[in-house]
Amino acid sequence: MTDDGELTCPRSEAAPRVDRAPPFRFGPRAVESPSPGTSIAMIRTPLLCATVFVGLAACAVAQRRPAAPARSDTGPTAPPSAPKDSLTRFLESFSYRNLGPAAYSGRVTALAVPSPKAGSYPNTFYVGAAGGGVWKTTNGGTTWQPVSEGLGTETIGDLAVAPSDTSVVWVGTGEKNSLRSQWWGDGVYKSTDGGKKWTNMGLKDTRSIGRIVIHPTNPDVVYVAALGHLWGTNTERGVYKTVDGGKTWAKLLFVDDTSGFVDLEMDPSNPDVLYAAAWHRLRWGGGHMQGVGKGSGIYKTADGGRSWTKLTDPALKNGLPTERLGRIGLAVSAKEPRVLYAVIQVDRGVTDPQQGRYGGVFRSADAGATWTQVNDLQAIPHYYYDDVWVDPANPDHIWTVSPSLLESKDGGKSFAPDSLHLVHGDYHALWIDPADPGHLIIGNDGGVYASRDGGKAWEHMAIPIGQFYTVIVDSSLTPYQVCGGLQDNGVWCGPSRTRDTLGITDEDWYPVNGGDGMWVQIPANDPFTVYSGWQYGHLSRLDLRTWKRDDITPLALDAGQDSGYPLTWGWTTPILVSQHDPTVLYVGANHLIRMTHRGDDWELLGPDMTRASREHPAPEVGHTSYHAVFAIAESPRAAGVVWAGSDDGLVWSTRDGGKTWVEVSGNLPRGAPTACWVAAIVASYHAERTAYLVYDCHSRDDYQPHVYRTDDFGKTWTEIGQGLPKDAGSLTICEDPANARLLWVGTATGVWVTADGGKTWRRFGKNLPNVPVEAMALAFAQRDLVVATHGRGLWVVPVGPLEEMSDTLLAEAVHLFALPPAYQHRLRDTHPDWGSRPYVAANPPRGAVIVYYLKDVQSDGVKLAIVAAAGDTIRHLTGPGYPGVNRVTWDLTRDKPRPRELGGPTSREDLKQVEPGEYVVHLTLGPRTRSQRIVVREWPADRLGRLR
Repeated sequence: MTDDGELTCPRSEAAPRVDRAPPFRFGPRAVESPSPGTSIAMIRTPLLCATVFVGLAACAVAQRRPAAPARSDTGPTAPPSAPKDSLTRFLESFSYRNLGPAAYSGRVTALAVPSPKAGSYPNTFYVGAAGGGVWKTTNGGTTWQPVSEGLGTETIGDLAVAPSDTSVVWVGTGEKNSLRSQWWGDGVYKSTDGGKKWTNMGLKDTRSIGRIVIHPTNPDVVYVAALGHLWGTNTERGVYKTVDGGKTWAKLLFVDDTSGFVDLEMDPSNPDVLYAAAWHRLRWGGGHMQGVGKGSGIYKTADGGRSWTKLTDPALKNGLPTERLGRIGLAVSAKEPRVLYAVIQVDRGVTDPQQGRYGGVFRSADAGATWTQVNDLQAIPHYYYDDVWVDPANPDHIWTVSPSLLESKDGGKSFAPDSLHLVHGDYHALWIDPADPGHLIIGNDGGVYASRDGGKAWEHMAIPIGQFYTVIVDSSLTPYQVCGGLQDNGVWCGPSRTRDTLGITDEDWYPVNGGDGMWVQIPANDPFTVYSGWQYGHLSRLDLRTWKRDDITPLALDAGQDSGYPLTWGWTTPILVSQHDPTVLYVGANHLIRMTHRGDDWELLGPDMTRASREHPAPEVGHTSYHAVFAIAESPRAAGVVWAGSDDGLVWSTRDGGKTWVEVSGNLPRGAPTACWVAAIVASYHAERTAYLVYDCHSRDDYQPHVYRTDDFGKTWTEIGQGLPKDAGSLTICEDPANARLLWVGTATGVWVTADGGKTWRRFGKNLPNVPVEAMALAFAQRDLVVATHGRGLWVVPVGPLEEMSDTLLAEAVHLFALPPAYQHRLRDTHPDWGSRPYVAANPPRGAVIVYYLKDVQSDGVKLAIVAAAGDTIRHLTGPGYPGVNRVTWDLTRDKPRPRELGGPTSREDLKQVEPGEYVVHLTLGPRTRSQRIVVREWPADRLGRLR
């Protein structure tokens, strides 16, 4: 094991190799993180000591529908407050530090730019991310602030700013793009102060919001297009309206329990005229999505929603397609409001995935009475693209999206090819400046880009909204580095901290694979080799010294052993380097595969581990999956103990290295969701017979947590997740190697922790946003927990003090926690003074963070002394005396310069720096003294080259 031994507890696999748990516990490293309202411009790390706490009938005749009474769960709500006990306060004392990166950002689903009161548009606008919440800039994108604090979830469907009052902002939660990595929302929120505070205004069970439209002169009148559940049926979907600012809602339009509304457009000349796009869509799991159906169509109202006409009714014969409709995007010309556009997916006569004989771009010049198909360009039916925008100053200048952003200047008759150089694909949002059509802002899977010349050149906005599927700790470097795979943005590696006074920049990160970044592994004995993958089982081995990449994807033309079937791969393929033989990898298809000789050879282990085995295939009806292994774990205590779990709910174990297997999911308690995805299995560090199991059931329209433990190799299971939130699911689990009762669970809204083996659970930390956590990893020596979020990048939190939690700790008058190694180093200035634009993540404070617990307040604080090995006291510190957890940073300096030796430094500053070695920290509180050893090490010399 390397000096910074590692443990990985990701969503889909167990830990990489660790030979043994650390011999003693370490305390935390210092953390600093900008608060949710802090600008992400450059952050310079402080150098001095600091305390850190851181339905509808199908007829074409307009029908009058009485306003539905407001439901009890659709009005505004506020979170209840409750007194906090000492353990809750203890857990809230831990702060996360965001690492970013922002180099490739993440999927952006919504843009909102306030309307100007006069003149040109202001420099303020808002961005909504698929998993990363709401961000705001007030200087045209130079710096950004997250303004999502107060939202129950940070998956964004739409944003809207009231035209008559730019301080009123609405957010619809739940992404409208119905894809694999979509997360669910909890209704709509309103802010009356530009995003500083938010109130939930109801519609919680809509789960996904397509569009929000606000009346041009009355900010209390708001329309919401709600899509409803993606993974199941429900009735809280349709077009809703409030006339009292969200206090009550009326459902104006409803189709059926599988069809919601994805788009809603208002006539800019008459706010009572609106057009709505209904979409029948239902994901069954895996790659199966039903995105075409009878519920899809276009509707129009001319009386503020009291009555509606279905424009796609075949009886009208108005030029619109009327059957097998998929997603629809709508746009109304601001200059000529009678000009409308619709992009319509039609699953009929399709021979080209980007062309539809009966679908494509449709134009109306008479407010929707008649339509003409002007182009057969369409997005793939049953998929999630389709939108269109009109230049506010030119009704013939339009943009539409598929994976590409396409421009037409002749009303959609022809489109110029996508020629956006160095701009990510997969577009979801566009804003066109009404005063300058050359000023564009786009949102795609790579973040936000802006152009001032009509799209010839683009500037990328540095916003850390990366959507990580996985994360590992690579301890071959000091400080350790982290690697992880991102949705549609490859696999990246970067440092946990740097020498730079500036902090950690995007320049410090480097990619090791492309595509949708999935699993990554680095053997403990071969730090220059990186195994990683992208979707559907594409695996590679990369040599970082030469950048030679070898494809090691197992190619099985007959994986069914004389039955003539190939392997079946899932979207996310787990990879696990053996903890007992680093030349061995485990890979998950429908079989578990053991790869040897660093991936050059492989064999199948055991039977088909899914419910779709060739002998007894499961029918493809209702909820389904890819039918592939999704979770792998190898016991750190016994080489032959291996676990595997499939994305259709089966759990397998072997105790002889794969010679014999037992399917143990049938042993779970009655009512266990054994048809859900096995999101994670973790083999215990403390007992060979113990393992933890997490089911993720959100793709079965089940949002409850499902966490289990076995102490007998899977013969029996105990549910341990009863104290977790009931509507945030369960995505991953991590066991601490030093404290057997300490577990973390990643949910759709953050990290929860138990210090008693699962009897009670509490939210962990105080500043992690309400985002999905799909993976976690532990760095042993530094005692850091690294958290991978699907929307806000990577975060680090020191957990050493938590590892010392016992039944009696909180009753102690004073407790001084063990300290991790500290690194003495000189600072460097690698980067120029490049202004405020680039994203910079903060380094932790330089030095050692001393952490202690006080039961009662100490008005005079506490005294700390640092003693050298020779017994002389070299530094005195005074720490805060608040009840609970306190932190003070020792910057690794002496009170007085040490004597100069022959050939030694001459500067007073250098002579005040302590030398590497062992020291003891003494904490004195009245008659009580507590002591802990700390080792100061020299920061290793930098290796030549940017990477290693």
